[in-house]
Amino acid sequence: MKKLSLVTLVVLAMVVMLAAQESPISDYVEEFRGDTAVVLPEYLYEAITYDTANVPEGRVYLLKAGELYELGSNPTTKSDRHTVIVGEATEPLYNGDPQKMFPVICGKGGNSGGINPGGDLTLKNVCIVPASAEGTLGWTFFWFTQPNCRITLENCIAERTRWVIIASNAVAGTRVYIRDSYFVNLSGQECRRNGGVYDNVDNATDTIWVENSTHVVAQGMMYKFRNYPIKLLMFNHNTFINCAGIIFETNGFQSRWVVTNNIFVNSNVQPYTYIDEDFPEVDQDKLPLGIINVDTLPSDMDQVDRKVLVDRNLVYWDSRLLNLAQYMKDNNINNTDEWYDQTIKMNTRTKAMFDDDNNWPYLVEGTWYEKLPNFTDPRNLLTTYVDTLRDFAINTMDITKAVILPDWRLVFVGSDFYVYPDWPVPIDLSYSDDDIVDADGYPIGDLNWFPDQKSSWLQIRDNQYEELLAALDEGRLPQGVGVREENNVLKGFKVNQNYPNPFNPTTNITFTLPHSGKVTVKVFDMLGREVTTLMNGEGIAKTYNITFDGSNLASGVYFYTVEFAGQKITKKMVLMK
Repeated sequence: MKKLSLVTLVVLAMVVMLAAQESPISDYVEEFRGDTAVVLPEYLYEAITYDTANVPEGRVYLLKAGELYELGSNPTTKSDRHTVIVGEATEPLYNGDPQKMFPVICGKGGNSGGINPGGDLTLKNVCIVPASAEGTLGWTFFWFTQPNCRITLENCIAERTRWVIIASNAVAGTRVYIRDSYFVNLSGQECRRNGGVYDNVDNATDTIWVENSTHVVAQGMMYKFRNYPIKLLMFNHNTFINCAGIIFETNGFQSRWVVTNNIFVNSNVQPYTYIDEDFPEVDQDKLPLGIINVDTLPSDMDQVDRKVLVDRNLVYWDSRLLNLAQYMKDNNINNTDEWYDQTIKMNTRTKAMFDDDNNWPYLVEGTWYEKLPNFTDPRNLLTTYVDTLRDFAINTMDITKAVILPDWRLVFVGSDFYVYPDWPVPIDLSYSDDDIVDADGYPIGDLNWFPDQKSSWLQIRDNQYEELLAALDEGRLPQGVGVREENNVLKGFKVNQNYPNPFNPTTNITFTLPHSGKVTVKVFDMLGREVTTLMNGEGIAKTYNITFDGSNLASGVYFYTVEFAGQKITKKMVLMK
């Protein structure tokens, strides 16, 4: 192969330089690194707005670490391409370099800042603040302008809001994916309902998927589903601490919802009484809202199977936050004694539905851990700030008062740092409890506080979600899928959910053995009494399909267990005559 001449190389270099110079955003970019445009501070709006000609498919807008990207106007991203904005810093935010803070995207002057997704949008390694250094505070940062768009936040910090960080009121079909992110000080408006992550008042959302993210100090309702049956809700391995309002605001109409391996500490604490202006965002039977809320579907909605999986979550409330309803009664707040605590996992209607396996076989409630983890360094979150949280929870429900949850700041304190987040993140929410684990033995809550465990978990991430969705659709608790050697999981041994389920009167139980050995298959009723033995003897390496006939049994919940090579797998099935 002939070598390129020096002249040819020079010409090629000039062509590349000329192409860069001819870019409509050259004046707003420090340099181009292939498809990546390194955006100059102050010029993010221009880079997004004017990048219209010969834009490479892999365009990334790279923001410089430690810089402030102020927005005097809010850009709308293009509908014909995926916009990607990435901060120069690459380390996980909980282990951030003190000298290399994530770039901050915020407002400027009288504009509070924000980005309007007109197409799919991804942000990574950045700080998101809907406020300006001059003190202007916005209602939201992301305002969707087109339907069926996706937003992804990864390894981001978001702080401050009068309402929520992400809003999609104007359009339907929005998909929200959040992972490895940190939300803090979500407050700023004198309204008990405001101060959270997501809302869509007027349209149905497609997907909300939140994993390995931490939420610390929030004023209002965190994730608002309202009266819309969202297609898929996935909340797995997240941490919530000192979030005063309802975590999951919903009228109870969800039909595909997974809440697993999360930590809820001192959250969902505002006491409840009926107030007219709150009605669209509270329980329609005027019951208090717990962490999980489910209701029957209105007659004008499709009467689909209600599938909700709740397992291996932790709840804890400081004693100072309990019995706030009694305080409100004793002090005749709002001139009523009809006050109720919302420091509950479920209200009475929701709990009854989960317990009624005959009518609601796909509402599955598993383990709740009820203890305070031994956090490594929560600073004053669990001590003096609990008093602040209590005062706010009481006063925000008093209709004669207008209050805002005070900021929780330890590093950058004062108005000079209004748009800068505490950096590095000043807490450590890892913990030493070895009994608070998911089905695969990993710590629950945000795994980013456990870097080694997180790295291991990523190897089974896809398998875990496959199992969670399968358990959701089959109406059962999830099982471990782990690959870690200490779990000693027998590869190739698999037990499928019976089909059909519910059934009448017969159903098929399928399982796979990886090698020869003794196998036992038994069926039990809800009291643990053995109903029948379907198989008890030597098996060979193959897939078995056994028919179970419940003709002589009453309707109800039954369990079948397959035991092989020291492993036992149990699944639930429902006989419905």
